[in-house]
Amino acid sequence: MTDLECDVLVIGSGAAGMTAALTAAARGASVIVAERAPTVGGTSAVSGGIAWIPAHERDANIDLPVEDALAYLASLSNGTQDPALVDVFVRSGAPMLALVESESPLRFEVAPGLLDYKPEHPGGKPLGGRSLSPLPFPMSELGDWAQRVTEFPKDFSNVGFDAETRARLHSDLDGVEEVAVAGQALIGSLLRGLLDRGIEPLTGWRARHLVVEDGAVVGARFDTAQGEEVIRARSGVVLASGGFEWDPELVRAFLRGPMRGPVSPPNNTGDSLRMAMELGAALGTMGEAWWVPVIKIPGDLMDGHVRSRSVRLERTRPRSIIVNGDGRRFVNEAGDYNSIGGAFHQLYASRFAYVNNPAWLVFDQGHLDRYGFLGVAAGGEPLDWFNRSADLASLAATIGVDPAGLERTVAEWNAASAAGVDEQFHRGESAYDSYWGDPEAPDRVHRTIGPLDQGPYYAVPIEVGAMGTKGGPKTDGNGQVLHVDGHAIPGLYAAGNAMASVMGMAYGGAGGTLGPAMVFGFRAGHHAATGETFPIS
Repeated sequence: MTDLECDVLVIGSGAAGMTAALTAAARGASVIVAERAPTVGGTSAVSGGIAWIPAHERDANIDLPVEDALAYLASLSNGTQDPALVDVFVRSGAPMLALVESESPLRFEVAPGLLDYKPEHPGGKPLGGRSLSPLPFPMSELGDWAQRVTEFPKDFSNVGFDAETRARLHSDLDGVEEVAVAGQALIGSLLRGLLDRGIEPLTGWRARHLVVEDGAVVGARFDTAQGEEVIRARSGVVLASGGFEWDPELVRAFLRGPMRGPVSPPNNTGDSLRMAMELGAALGTMGEAWWVPVIKIPGDLMDGHVRSRSVRLERTRPRSIIVNGDGRRFVNEAGDYNSIGGAFHQLYASRFAYVNNPAWLVFDQGHLDRYGFLGVAAGGEPLDWFNRSADLASLAATIGVDPAGLERTVAEWNAASAAGVDEQFHRGESAYDSYWGDPEAPDRVHRTIGPLDQGPYYAVPIEVGAMGTKGGPKTDGNGQVLHVDGHAIPGLYAAGNAMASVMGMAYGGAGGTLGPAMVFGFRAGHHAATGETFPIS
């Protein structure tokens, strides 16, 4: 065992960790980045790569004042946010962008058409502007590191968010393999910035315990292929190794309701959380996650684990609805994915069971013919697990839902479709509802509303999953981890899904995970390197 030393140690190589490392290095600190996986980038690398920065000045034609951002986030909070921390987040977005763009080849642009998830709320932006997308990045600039950035398996690629990414994010670059977009572009650009400063992440280094001397964190102990190793940090350790969605014990202990499948890579097992808990860290937002409806494809695995797929196109386009075991709709199927999670958490108080588990995504032949479904091309042959049935009664019997309830629900939905108004769950009323809908429909409502009246009928199981968890150690505005008695633990910082989310239960818009992650990575890296609070105005 040979001890390594640095000023700032960053545990985790996603957007939060890389931003912290880049910031600390830019402030003159020596930095080591340690990553548990054999590749770098974590969940950020397989995401859409978008950062939600609610107050910036990237486009002179878009007015994004701080006051609007604060009002919007407060309207989503339901008392789960710390207003002071939210203020720090909102006001730190612009300087974070300036830092990463000056210290790396990363460049952001306003993502066209990506509006806030609750645009009708106070301060919401129905025309978008807050979601920033990384420009394409040539992976050849990474040299050998181009093959060491986390990717999802390439099989079943025309499904869920993979297909949506191609449809929405620089689809004109399809087939140009050496040019990355989305999360690959984000991580590739940040990694290039680190490599240019001589910082090569250590991969296969799993942090297990923090090293504490005289009450201060001065390093961490790692499991590696060579055995236990120690990295000492003179100025601070930044926890940025993601959440705990892949640890069943932690999920059962902390999340507010069922979470049937993470969509992240399977290394987020709460390593940072456990290390912070060992030191008596105060915890926050532990019941919350970045919720998302998911589909599981038979035989679809990731690193030996059953893979879950985020679905938006299939549940938003016309001729599809979601029903529970009573055959009843229970949610606006076209709503933002995080909000839909709450519908899966409703309890039958008398039955001690969740009302909407299991649930089914039901669609008809008209949907399959026009749009395709989960990788099947429009007009293609359905897969066996789609549960093809000649009529609704047969479908109900096949999937085990109440037949009368399903018949009644479809009749009500067809009447709503004819009227163009979903009085029950208001599908199609929000500007957001049509985003993933039928782009050729004549108006916003009909991009997502349409009858189920062309047999045969189909249904696939749909569950609530998560992009990641939101709970972790509480931090101050510098990203310093707070002890249960309220003081900052010297030398310890957290960012990204490894910290208690500044967003509380909210999800502001596309990039609502990565925006705060990068901002608090920036603030943690600055404070760890300089000992000073980054000023905001």
